[in-house]
Amino acid sequence: MIYIALAGRLWADAGNVDGPSIYQPSTNDEIIFRISSSAIVSSGATVITPEQHLKAAKQALVLFRETANPRFLGDAERELAAIPNHKQSAPFYFYRASLRQSLHLFDEALADLNKISAMKADNLESRMMRFTISFVSGNYQAAEQACSSLKQYENSLYAASCVQQLQAVSGDADAAYQALKQAMAAVGVLADRQALIWASGTLADIAERAGRDDALALWQLALQLNRGDLYTRARLASLLLNQGDYQQVMSLTEDYLAVDALAVSRAIAQQYLGGNEALVRILRERFDEARWRGEILHKRAYAQFLLEIEQQPQLALLMAEKNWEHQREWPDAVILSHAKDAANAVQVR
Repeated sequence: MIYIALAGRLWADAGNVDGPSIYQPSTNDEIIFRISSSAIVSSGATVITPEQHLKAAKQALVLFRETANPRFLGDAERELAAIPNHKQSAPFYFYRASLRQSLHLFDEALADLNKISAMKADNLESRMMRFTISFVSGNYQAAEQACSSLKQYENSLYAASCVQQLQAVSGDADAAYQALKQAMAAVGVLADRQALIWASGTLADIAERAGRDDALALWQLALQLNRGDLYTRARLASLLLNQGDYQQVMSLTEDYLAVDALAVSRAIAQQYLGGNEALVRILRERFDEARWRGEILHKRAYAQFLLEIEQQPQLALLMAEKNWEHQREWPDAVILSHAKDAANAVQVR
């Protein structure tokens, strides 16, 4: 039973493991993390009312989405925890659901969304979050129910996007692609910008799932519409990496080393171009620290790191399988398949 031994290596008891070593830059010019001057969240000392706590929590969540710095999740959690039970409103549960979604606590996030529904305070954003969580975790029946609730809104692109994304995952990606493309063309310039961003990312995902040649161009369009979206940037970088366009990966990932998926893609590209030792060292220490804390959030990125950089297919497969337990998007299926193939190849030798 190879996985028992592997699990012992991968999930060592923190009490028996030394803490990660502290990385020290080799030169004063080396950039470890780049953060904007606006990335400042109000401290608890200046926040008094529940409304102010909510505003600070929202700001922290926005900054996390822009930077992927987990410190902002801690800030959001602290602000939300300061709100007493009798003041926990629908916005409170929405922001806490967003926090829990970012921490990959999907069941807990859905529990918060259920409280919003019980308060009859559902809106477009809460229904979209419910669909996203259900779809990502592979609960397609719940995702279909959430998708149906989006049909009540005037902008049909939200409903069209989720309907076709569900059709694509059921095995008819080509038909889903054509249907969503037609829906986007029908709305045209009248489309709400946020709906267009949502639909563009969905169309790119479906195109990649279908193996279409225009998947790359569609991910580029999705990023052009929403330059700050780290998920879209990571999906584009991954596709460029698969196509062997390593220079484009380098350009796309520059200044995004704090984002695990982008940093891993960059390290793999550098592996082909030469000179990835410094970044690999940073990533190795980052993942070691996460293992030591017992909180590896980005298991997909770690599985790819183990497979492509560390050349440890069995460990990569174990991590990809753990990731698949909770997250089942197209890239999750891809890394699981690649890890299985690599692990089987090792066993055959």
